[in-house]
Amino acid sequence: MKKRLFLVIMIISVTASAFAFILSVLVYYDFYVLDVKNQLKTIVELSSESENWNGKDKISSTVNKILNAVDYDMRLTVINERGDVVYDNWANRDISENHKDRPEITQAFDDGIGENTRYSHTMQSDMYYYALKINDSEVLRASRKVNSINSMFERVTPMLLFLFAGLLILVYIAANSFTRKIMKPVNQMAESLDEMLEGEKNKRIEIYDEFEPLSFKIREQKVKINRYIEELKYERDTIGMITENMREGFILINSCKHILSINASGKCMAGNENFNLDNNRNIMELTRNFEILKRVDASIKQNKHIVYDMAAGHRCFRYYFSPVIEQQKQDVTGLLILIEDVTIQKDAEIMRSEFSANVSHELKTPLTTMIGFAEMIKEGLITDPESIKKYCGMINDEGLRLIAMIEDIIRLSKIEGADSKDDSLVNLNETATEVISLLQLKADSLNVKLNLQAGNVLMKANKNYISELLYNLVDNSIKYNKNNGSVNIYINKTNKFITIKVKDTGVGIAEEHQDRIFERFYRVDKSRFKETGGTGLGLSIVKHITELYGGTVQLKSREHKGTEITIKFPVYGEYDE
Repeated sequence: MKKRLFLVIMIISVTASAFAFILSVLVYYDFYVLDVKNQLKTIVELSSESENWNGKDKISSTVNKILNAVDYDMRLTVINERGDVVYDNWANRDISENHKDRPEITQAFDDGIGENTRYSHTMQSDMYYYALKINDSEVLRASRKVNSINSMFERVTPMLLFLFAGLLILVYIAANSFTRKIMKPVNQMAESLDEMLEGEKNKRIEIYDEFEPLSFKIREQKVKINRYIEELKYERDTIGMITENMREGFILINSCKHILSINASGKCMAGNENFNLDNNRNIMELTRNFEILKRVDASIKQNKHIVYDMAAGHRCFRYYFSPVIEQQKQDVTGLLILIEDVTIQKDAEIMRSEFSANVSHELKTPLTTMIGFAEMIKEGLITDPESIKKYCGMINDEGLRLIAMIEDIIRLSKIEGADSKDDSLVNLNETATEVISLLQLKADSLNVKLNLQAGNVLMKANKNYISELLYNLVDNSIKYNKNNGSVNIYINKTNKFITIKVKDTGVGIAEEHQDRIFERFYRVDKSRFKETGGTGLGLSIVKHITELYGGTVQLKSREHKGTEITIKFPVYGEYDE
């Protein structure tokens, strides 16, 4: 604005100066011509008495007086009615010719006075002619050079240009000062715009009255803009917080497959954890997986949602490709990629499938045995009372084992689906003592010694669950022990953990089986299982109870050296001891 205002002032000043310059020359020229005419008229009229122009001597004397009285060159001519020159003080410069057709001569003989201004080829200049009739047969004509308007300009132009240059400098200084003075409040207003936008008016700033509506409008717009910016920031921060805290991977790309947004989970799941999002980074810089890129292209080009499962090592990811569509044109403007870690679901599906197969197998075996023996008795194939008693006992044993297995399955399902832990203070020492008393006869029959070392440890838990956990651990240690073996139970508490450790001197577990020993129905030695009568769900129940209370299970075992299972529960509060 300052430059434009300064330029406008300069243009107006220069234009006005140039116009004044031209007008001044024209006016001056008109005054100059008028003055020449008036001087010539005055001289001619004052010296027009006829006695001054009778005879050559008197004419010469009169002409000399006139020329001596003026400081410029002047031509005086006497012409008769035939147009012949009677006298001319410039006779030696002019070619003798008839002057009857001269306009001023003709007008003088007709009206007594005649005048004309024309270019003289002889004098190479504009000439002003004034003729006065001095008698009936003669006309006195006086003439004088008149500078042309061009010559006038040429004479005064250098001086006027000098003046114009000086004026231009003065105008420049004045315009600069004037614009600075005009723009000072505007500049101060701009510098203090933040204060104005916050509604605080600086007392040192004098804002023009004409700018008051503008400043009010600016403050009003600032309030709207600030509100809009705050809303955008809130939405951005909310979306950013949601996406960054999502366990699922989130990737947003445009139609050119340039990444617009990606969260930390998306980088990890795409296998490029150190990926930095810069402008115009293509998705090919994030992943080179052909299957992923192929489905990105298909989803964008075909405008369809695609779901794709992909395995990456021990993990399984599910990709959801959802096109982003512009509502008005219905064109695909981008693609939203959501990545979900479905490893747990896949493992659960596998476990459910294996569990269904194992349950079917485990239930079918005793049922088949029971049905077989029952059919033999029904068909009369077994008639001996002792044999009937024997086979009925086997049917009873298989039935009991079947019931035990069903009870374990129901118990395991109840633990897995527990919505509430039904917590109460449980004395682990007392609970372990009760479990040992229940298993003492079984231990004695197998010649296994049970030892308990426990303090008065209290824990918030369901007593039945803790009892079940201890029972399964000790029962397994008894069943898979050696003759004259031992089972040691240790229970203690620190500031951070409650530890339950069961160590036996049994047959141990080979290293290749240790990772799967807590799975449902997994058995290392099936022949041994038949002898001991287990259901194959004991350790699985132990694991699920431990996880229910946020604990961990650690197994240490060597073949023929024994097994040690350590369970640690985190301490969430202080309990009375």
